Amino acid sequence: MRFLKRLLVFLVVLIVLLVIVAFFLPKNVHVERSVTSKASPEAVYGYLNNLKTYDEWMPWNKIDPNMKKTWGDKSEGQGAWYSWVSDNSNVGKGKLTITESQPATSVKTSLDFEGQGTSQGGWTIAPEGQGSKVTWYMDMNMGNNPFARWAGLFMGKMIGPQFDQGLNEVSKLAETAPPVKAPTIQIEEITTKPMSVIYVTDSANSTTEIGTKLGQIYGGDLGAFMKKAGLKMASAPMAWYNGDKAPFVFDAGVAVDKMPSKTEGRVKSKQVAGGKAVVAHFYGPYELAHKGYAAVESWLKEHPDKVSTGAGTTYEVYIGDPGVEKDPYKVLTDIVFPIK
Repeated sequence: MRFLKRLLVFLVVLIVLLVIVAFFLPKNVHVERSVTSKASPEAVYGYLNNLKTYDEWMPWNKIDPNMKKTWGDKSEGQGAWYSWVSDNSNVGKGKLTITESQPATSVKTSLDFEGQGTSQGGWTIAPEGQGSKVTWYMDMNMGNNPFARWAGLFMGKMIGPQFDQGLNEVSKLAETAPPVKAPTIQIEEITTKPMSVIYVTDSANSTTEIGTKLGQIYGGDLGAFMKKAGLKMASAPMAWYNGDKAPFVFDAGVAVDKMPSKTEGRVKSKQVAGGKAVVAHFYGPYELAHKGYAAVESWLKEHPDKVSTGAGTTYEVYIGDPGVEKDPYKVLTDIVFPIK
């Protein structure tokens, strides 16, 4: 009897000590794994950004192929999601949402395991030789639950092998996938004319959202203002971007035949000086537009005497209309870099 009492006291003291120590353990847990793939960043991104491919490589999806899924309105890009329900305790139920995606660079997700909280994670993709380095990561807040804090110490060993498995599977798929068709890019030196521009400043978290907002601005704010002010378009729609990371802040505008005497609402006006510029005539889907920028940057490295920080701000001109031309490789976007 005395032994049992001592054992009980020992267990109580041990539990108390474990609880006390738990509050000194990290609340936030980060797990990541990486793999080097022979596939291009664009090919890897195509799988990570498309939820419909996850059954082919996601380890937890393979545990229960019969899990019941419910899909959102879209399966690719920011805002895409699916929820699942499984009788397998290792799968359970939850919801996966793509919260942000940057072409050939990263895909961010929010993962809600019902009853176990929400974690943030995703993948980063970087060029590595002729292929890619792909990193899968997850960040979890273990809260003030002492048992969760202790579990956090072993999270890397618990889910790391699944990360490795998934990365290897998606790498194999991307390596054997048909190569992503390259856009057509033509570099030309031009002289631009001065422009009277009306524009709206906005922001977006993905290239998909950029396209949606541009359409709303051109057809809504700017179209209505031009009609009310009696203005005519003098060029194709254009946009100036402040940085290349999400959230993307941009000015969506059009050149008009004359400067308005006043503006209203979100619409503003500015005068854009003309001058020398190098332009990339880019034919291809907007998701590959970064290749157009890379082509201009390569040209500028070969012509350092043309570079000028005071020459003006880079902008895009949307000459082709993807709503009319169904082949994205026939849609023309001019990427204009002012030079000296």
